[in-house]
Amino acid sequence: MVAGLYLGLSGLVLEKDTFGLGKGITLKRTFAHLMAPYIVAFAPAGPGGVHPAPWKPARGGSGYDIVAELFVPNSSTEGDAWELQRTLTFLLRVGVNPAATATAMASHSFSEMQGVSDNEARIMPVEAKPRVFRLSVHNSSMNEAGAKWVADRWETTHKLISEHKEFDLGVAAIEAAQFERNGALSMMSLWAALEAMFSRERSELRFRVSSYIAAYIEPFGPARRDLQKKLGKLYDKRSATTHGAVDVDNDALFETVNVLRKVLIMMIDAGKVPTREELEQRLFG
Repeated sequence: MVAGLYLGLSGLVLEKDTFGLGKGITLKRTFAHLMAPYIVAFAPAGPGGVHPAPWKPARGGSGYDIVAELFVPNSSTEGDAWELQRTLTFLLRVGVNPAATATAMASHSFSEMQGVSDNEARIMPVEAKPRVFRLSVHNSSMNEAGAKWVADRWETTHKLISEHKEFDLGVAAIEAAQFERNGALSMMSLWAALEAMFSRERSELRFRVSSYIAAYIEPFGPARRDLQKKLGKLYDKRSATTHGAVDVDNDALFETVNVLRKVLIMMIDAGKVPTREELEQRLFG
């Protein structure tokens, strides 16, 4: 029986060899290179077989350096280790560096994989595709403060993802934003998540959603008013994509990602998704 799940991460530099995140979950330095070259065969494969030689290399392909390994033991959660690694990867992105990428999942530690037989070794690509809308933090590496930030929040975050579909939708939207080639689709997904969290009604969405988000983020005053106006303009761009506009500027997309990121972190720190009554209380006092 496999002891747990090993996830190879790209784009996340660790300041020391190993970090403990609680309940046996660890993050450690490693190295592996996932290669995806294109190879062309010229004859059909037989039943249950492979395409016979000769093969020819084709131009293109991709490759990713795995520089960190996240280990999630089966005993760390009552649920599935795969779902828990998704929670941890999400927190690494929003709290440490958005460039962190879940490149490949493995049955054994990447540092030991060379000595594992081919019959036992299992490696499966996960996010092995290019990030189209690249987000990163300059000179940001995983340190003790980042490890503590993730360790303090992963259980609460995992509970919110499991129990609140609207929160889970927000996580999914912010996860997919960097990999979606079409900015209009990303914009619609991000705002769909915000709408799910901040409005259960279908009327006056622009004003209602922008006002509730602003009231949730900012206390009463000029900063709240300014944020509501800014959110209203971003919502207009979301509406334009819904009605056929195909171009979304990166600045608007980046600002929307940041709004959703801030909202999700505030909910994590509060340990709950606000109810409509709580949003109205914040809005009207």
